[in-house]
Amino acid sequence: MIANFFNKTKPVIVVNLLILFTILYLLSNFLTQNIELSLISIASKIGLLFGFIFMLFVVNFILRKNNLTEDNSYSLLIFILFLSSFNETFYSEKLFFSNLFLLFAFRKIYSLNSGFNTIQKLFDAGLWIGLSTLIYQWSVLFFLLIYLAMFIYRNINFKNLFVPILGFISPVIIFFTYHFYNDNLNVFYSSFNFEYGLDFQNYNSLKILIPLTLLITLLIWCIINLIPKIVLTSKNFKAAWQILIIHLIISIIIIIAAPLKNGSELFFIFLPAAIVITNYLQKTTSNIFKNMILYFILVVALGVYFL
Repeated sequence: MIANFFNKTKPVIVVNLLILFTILYLLSNFLTQNIELSLISIASKIGLLFGFIFMLFVVNFILRKNNLTEDNSYSLLIFILFLSSFNETFYSEKLFFSNLFLLFAFRKIYSLNSGFNTIQKLFDAGLWIGLSTLIYQWSVLFFLLIYLAMFIYRNINFKNLFVPILGFISPVIIFFTYHFYNDNLNVFYSSFNFEYGLDFQNYNSLKILIPLTLLITLLIWCIINLIPKIVLTSKNFKAAWQILIIHLIISIIIIIAAPLKNGSELFFIFLPAAIVITNYLQKTTSNIFKNMILYFILVVALGVYFL
């Protein structure tokens, strides 16, 4: 059964997940995209595929290093299936790089609980969020996550308050200097033009509505059932859970504000959603229910290509 198979983190499981992702990525491109048979187009698709594979390694590293889940591969599987369910995420290089940089920031933020190299982690987190913001403006909201994590982990002091700001403005200053030197400041200013859109009409499409309904239902169900159990866990996990919920809320705000709503904007919620759902699966004792949830997500991830 699928739940038993992915209830491990062996290298062979990760390899199987990468193969699964590659199949879903190629399936999406061949079924939903008109691929130009040119060297540049094919090279671009292959390059993005390797970029996504690298991203999956980063996601796996964050999960394992910070003990956000137990020793299983559910989160990585769910993350991959959500990417496939909202396959517009496969075609937006802008959102890909923005989320990749955010992953590097999350890696630092979630590891603040260790108390080691705090200043370096705060600077790095600010820097990566700064880079992500230059690509996708609404990523700046995750800057708030740094300070809330500092508060939750009790790492607030006068020096630490300014370190993330220095990290954030470093790439911004370099970006400004480059465009100032080339007399092209309009590009710099446009990078901070916070456009937003509240037109959710595209969500009426079955291709988005079905997986989105599944995602929202699972999140609400898992959070409601997990809250009483989180109260009884260790202090460190409670702190990580608080940061995770804030991460989830900020992701939802970004999705609501996103100027383009075609499903790709949901990229921001996949990591926290996968972690929340995995924590629920770990605590439920019914293998039948675990398998039902994972098979349901899998069926939706494959079914959207035929809608």
